[in-house]
Amino acid sequence: TPLAAVLFPRARLPSSSASRVAHTHMMLLATRRCPPFAAALRPAGTRALAFKATHKRQPKKEESSGGRDPYATLKAAIIAEPDPELSTAIMAEKETAAARRERRAEYSRQAITEVKRVMGHLSRLIKLRQAAIEALPEELQEAARKPDLTPAPIQRRIFTDTAPIPEYQAKLLRRGED
Repeated sequence: TPLAAVLFPRARLPSSSASRVAHTHMMLLATRRCPPFAAALRPAGTRALAFKATHKRQPKKEESSGGRDPYATLKAAIIAEPDPELSTAIMAEKETAAARRERRAEYSRQAITEVKRVMGHLSRLIKLRQAAIEALPEELQEAARKPDLTPAPIQRRIFTDTAPIPEYQAKLLRRGED
């Protein structure tokens, strides 16, 4: 039976469960906070429920030696002998951690080797370019040392992942003419 039906046996209760819960909550709040209002809400002929205004706390009893120790399992775990299966699992995990460190170190060595190989190749290309410039006649060397800042052509061929759309450039030109 719903709590509101127990508290207010002759009161009309809402039909849906959500509204019943809201109604019960409202009734409980009303009866606790404002006792005269509770009498108005209560159907005629029903007796009032008694709510304690304050709850007196019982004084704590002295704990006897037979009481439950909340730290008993923790103390037992500290004092107990280590589990051999668990200790071997931990040692195996430490070995795998060492293997992981070794793999990371090997990966780092290979990455540094690759970076050095690429940088060495670029520096050899720079040296070859400088040697080619020095092989030019004096009047061409100065022009060869200047950077080429001309923009790339607009109609250049760019490699793409997909095939070009047929007659796409012609469609763009026709759109521009309109």
